Amino acid sequence: DRERIEHVILAVSELPGGPRADAMDKLQYKLVRSSRASLVETFADAWDELSGGSALVLVQGHRRALACSNQAYNTRQIEEAPTDTTIRGPRQGFVEDLSVNLSLLRQWIRTPNLWIETTTVGRLSRTPVSMAYIKGLASEELLAEVRQRVQRVDVDALGGAGPLMEMIQDTHLTFVPLALTTERPDMVVGNLMDGRVALLVQNSPFALVVPMDYGMLFHAADDHYEFVPIAAVMSVLRVVAFWTSILLPGIFVSVLTFHDELLPTPLLLRIVSDRAGVPLPVVLEVLTMELVFELLREAGLRLPRAVGSAVTIVGALILGEAAINAGLVSPSVIVVVAATAISSFVLPTFSFSIPIRLLRFVFIALAGILGLLGVYLGAVGLIAILSSHRSFGHPFMVPMAPVIPGDFSEYIFRAWQWQRVLRPKLTGGREQKRQPKRQMPRQERSPEREGRSEWRDGKAGE
Repeated sequence: DRERIEHVILAVSELPGGPRADAMDKLQYKLVRSSRASLVETFADAWDELSGGSALVLVQGHRRALACSNQAYNTRQIEEAPTDTTIRGPRQGFVEDLSVNLSLLRQWIRTPNLWIETTTVGRLSRTPVSMAYIKGLASEELLAEVRQRVQRVDVDALGGAGPLMEMIQDTHLTFVPLALTTERPDMVVGNLMDGRVALLVQNSPFALVVPMDYGMLFHAADDHYEFVPIAAVMSVLRVVAFWTSILLPGIFVSVLTFHDELLPTPLLLRIVSDRAGVPLPVVLEVLTMELVFELLREAGLRLPRAVGSAVTIVGALILGEAAINAGLVSPSVIVVVAATAISSFVLPTFSFSIPIRLLRFVFIALAGILGLLGVYLGAVGLIAILSSHRSFGHPFMVPMAPVIPGDFSEYIFRAWQWQRVLRPKLTGGREQKRQPKRQMPRQERSPEREGRSEWRDGKAGE
């Protein structure tokens, strides 16, 4: 920034001549009014400041340099997060500038216990990575584990939050995210209040929240701004949609292939009549339509935004209608594939909907080979794999596996605000009490009752 550089030059030119022991301190005092000035003692720190856009001032006879923050970054304006939309919640979303993202967190949490630890990752990129947590809530074991995993990352360049998550997650043999990825500051703040840790990376608008559990996959930003019964119904719909998107195609294939006696006779006759003349078996028919739908979805993501949605909708309608008229697929398969796709869109966590699309093909193959037994074995295996996962040492399926009775109140369903007395035991165990009890709204004395009592006692005239 040219104006800040001019302030630095003016402050340097006003220094008195000759070697002075307090020259660096006086210069720092002058520059603190116009820019952030800090002393650096090593060449590596000086180079990091210089390559990051700061101006370095070196004075003859002094072993330290003065780094003046004079960056002029061109950053995107704060706007609504495109991947985590909300109806009644705040419209702020993270941007690519780390300092702006940290300032958004400071606007939400103004306690001095909000600690920010920043380090650099990448031998060539020197990308700043900040770890945010609330001192006294987050456990020291979790903080030490996060620090150790971030510090052991040794790459030439760090491309963002996604590559960082691949380097620090518990295992690479997983199809579910082991860290919550979000663009919303309010989501990060809510998890920090529960004793979790957030990782923010320069040049990335996404924050990583660790540790993560199964229930966090079904939390949406609107849940905290809607009426509690409505939020509970929506949470149930998300859980049902999750298992529907995985199991529905497999159950459909297994029932039509091996267990057609489970269907009512009118429905079975209708499906059989619709399938008359279809050359493909049910398994190949469902797999083909699922593959076509995945191709349409990828095409809609890669096309320009103005035509992407239109091409996807028109392509799905034309292909589905043409396939039915040509006798290649039956209408029932189109209905099942469409219901599965709609169910996968209900999940609020986009990074979790991607592996569901792959699991769907596995369940279809198991159903085509073993029928409902294959679907049952696949579901048991899926639950076993999820139960074996850990996120930064914490069980992924907590509080169901292991069972923690006190943590079920806010596991998937949102509780009333006055019921949120305790934090989760594993993440917020250091300061488990969140707020005092007995804050349920109640009406102490109504004006109508007071008026009736005064009239009954004969004091109305008075």
